[in-house]
Amino acid sequence: MAISQQYPRDPVATQATIAALTEALGHNRVVTSQAVREQHGNTVTWIANEPPDAVIFPQSTEEVQQIVRICAQHNMPIVAFGTGSSLEGHVNAPQGGVSLDFRDMNKVLAVHAEDLDCVIEPGITRKALNEHLRDSGLFFPIDPGADASLGGMAATRASGTNGVS
Repeated sequence: MAISQQYPRDPVATQATIAALTEALGHNRVVTSQAVREQHGNTVTWIANEPPDAVIFPQSTEEVQQIVRICAQHNMPIVAFGTGSSLEGHVNAPQGGVSLDFRDMNKVLAVHAEDLDCVIEPGITRKALNEHLRDSGLFFPIDPGADASLGGMAATRASGTNGVS
């Protein structure tokens, strides 16, 4: 049985969720257009496009928390979206729901060179991080073969050709 048959969409809950999110974040950051939804419901894969019901562009941790609370209240699925370079269909939304596109959360918050780590937002890409680290003598060596976001890499365990198990 397909997952969409096991967990059918609730159109009333979907509309209530989208309305609450739009009220909280504004129309320009809660997108329901077919084209944008389809961009967020497929990757470079053989799996058919399964778009979410809405795409949201959070800009802070507090907004992510607010979005999660609203979605939980309405039992709405959430799919995190980095750059969409996954090959396994991780961003498909077979149950609909909300896609959180982290493109606007792409900052380096702190670099701790002495500890060889840094604090980042999930939407930063590996190339942007390396550009930021360039003058410190540090670098992020993992390369999954695309300019993937670090949040997406962590979510999918993407390590590329230099990873070891």
